[in-house]
Amino acid sequence: MRRLTLIFAISLSVLCCVSPVSGENRLLVREVHGLECRATEPAYEFLLGHLAFSAALFGRLYPPLKDYSVSQPNPRRIRVIDQHWGLDGEADLLAEQRGKRIYRSEIGVTLTETWQLSAPLEIVLEYRQARADPLVVSRLAFYLMPPPTLPSVMAQAAAQLLIPLIDRQVQAVTEGSRRGCDRITSDPAGLYREMVAWPEIAKTDLAAYHRLFLTPLR
Repeated sequence: MRRLTLIFAISLSVLCCVSPVSGENRLLVREVHGLECRATEPAYEFLLGHLAFSAALFGRLYPPLKDYSVSQPNPRRIRVIDQHWGLDGEADLLAEQRGKRIYRSEIGVTLTETWQLSAPLEIVLEYRQARADPLVVSRLAFYLMPPPTLPSVMAQAAAQLLIPLIDRQVQAVTEGSRRGCDRITSDPAGLYREMVAWPEIAKTDLAAYHRLFLTPLR
């Protein structure tokens, strides 16, 4: 698995007299509540199930995401590339059920000149259909899972380093998904006619989109 590598220098003096992080606990790095997408739950799950399609759509509708792409080497693994911010990594889908997805990625963080932390980052997405249909409200939580021998001060420092990266990605993807959901909900046929001419949209994804959003309208 590719690792997302970040650079952060910490003086060796902070290693003195600090306690390790328990391997039984996940360290909550960031939690984001109240993310809204104006779509039905089936439409939202379509976007989750066709991530390459979603990334291409969001990039078209929200220019800051135009260098953001997602591919799936296999059904349980996704690869994310963001050329603008230099992000290149993979994540595995650990669990999938209605209203919830759990992903895990390996994170590499350089803590000192001679010591690099390698640890899993777990991403939990929970979502539900709100009473105001169509509207899906979601929650994201990011957990760092450091090794049990890592001093807590180092784990906290690594978590602090990840926060700006997480916030930047969440902000961009949230805006892209908001615009994508709006178009799918308000004008699915018009959006389809536009997407036919977009080379980055796979024909299999176009066919799946047509079956879900347009075929019942006939």
